[in-house]
Amino acid sequence: MAIDTKLLRKSVLALFAGQLSKLAIQAIYFVALARMLGATDYGAFAAVLALAALLSPFSSLGTNTLMVRNVAHDATSAPYEWKRALAFTTVGGLFSSVLLAAASHWIAPTNVSWAGIFCIALADLVGLRLVDLVGSFRQAVGSSRALAILPSVANLFRLIAAAAAIASFETISLPTWSWVYAAATLPLGIGAAMVTTVQVGYYKGCPKVTQREIREGLLFATALASQNVYNDIDKAMLGRLVSATSAGIYSAAYRIIDMAYAPIRSVSAAAYPLYFREGKNGLRSALKLTRKISPLVLGYAVVGAIGVALVAPIAPAILGSDYSEAVQYIQMMAWLIILRAGSFLGADTLTGSGHQGYRTAVQASMAGINVCMNFYLLPQYGIAGAVISTLACEALLGALLWFYIAIQLRTTPAAVPRSRGRRRRGRHRATSRV
Repeated sequence: MAIDTKLLRKSVLALFAGQLSKLAIQAIYFVALARMLGATDYGAFAAVLALAALLSPFSSLGTNTLMVRNVAHDATSAPYEWKRALAFTTVGGLFSSVLLAAASHWIAPTNVSWAGIFCIALADLVGLRLVDLVGSFRQAVGSSRALAILPSVANLFRLIAAAAAIASFETISLPTWSWVYAAATLPLGIGAAMVTTVQVGYYKGCPKVTQREIREGLLFATALASQNVYNDIDKAMLGRLVSATSAGIYSAAYRIIDMAYAPIRSVSAAAYPLYFREGKNGLRSALKLTRKISPLVLGYAVVGAIGVALVAPIAPAILGSDYSEAVQYIQMMAWLIILRAGSFLGADTLTGSGHQGYRTAVQASMAGINVCMNFYLLPQYGIAGAVISTLACEALLGALLWFYIAIQLRTTPAAVPRSRGRRRRGRHRATSRV
């Protein structure tokens, strides 16, 4: 089956347009938040967001990814898959928020109350997850508009909330911001989910999850959680093991890198359903899609990394003097854009072609290695230790993914086209008659 280049290009352009608007709003929101809270409170806030990100994939048992895969294979299953993913996302998000707040005494920065943690977790694990779920569902049925627009709207709501908080309060503490943050995020997620339910149609039956789907969902969830671990655990560990101020400086540097990576994320989101369609025919078929998008992805990654390193010195002028140390860490982490681009190409190639088990195992291993490195490096080297751990784990992840792909290609013979085989057999029969 030929790759639908037109559909891929259309999805990439739609998502990239959405990412541009999202980046503009996100940049203003990030600057306002960093200056409003200061390095210490911003670091504590980022640490709680990181903890929520670690629980996020498990809150729905991976039913959101199952929804994308199943709807991509069979569009008639959309109402059923939507209801199932919606139910698990909502209930799981509520439970995970309570769990995180209950464990706050042992895992969260000491200057954040359990109530503040619950509000922040509820906003991300329910409100933001519903926003993501709606966008993923719309893309699975062939429209990337919601996936492109809704994240920008979510950031706009938060920006408006931050501006209102600045105008309403003389000083804004983290507890105050946590309530405002939840009030800005939850209504959008709930409203978008309600509208989608009305448009899709309410599935009257009771959605079920088989044991096989639970195993598959947990594989997807574990892979994403592992990725979140080595993306976010360092922020939480810095806030707990070093200081909230260190977590704030590192989080600010990391956020700049993350915003620079956003265009690649657009390509990833657009190609994700196509990987499942192409991957039905095996690893080699999925690699055709990878070859199609890799020049764009890797080319941008190199340009983006160089650009970030060059503009890093102006960060303190924008964020405030509290973040003057961030410049050197932004320049060090610029390599992360290139490393992550390579990892994404290998990881989604494996997921789409049915090798999710290996991807999950490798990512889980990297998560464990990252945590161990952080326990050793953070107390001794602080922020620099977090940067070293992040870069090393991302490089090792990409190497292991592509090594496995190379081994699979060497051990799995290429399929012989049927038409060619038939012609050969026909010539053999003709010769034998003579």
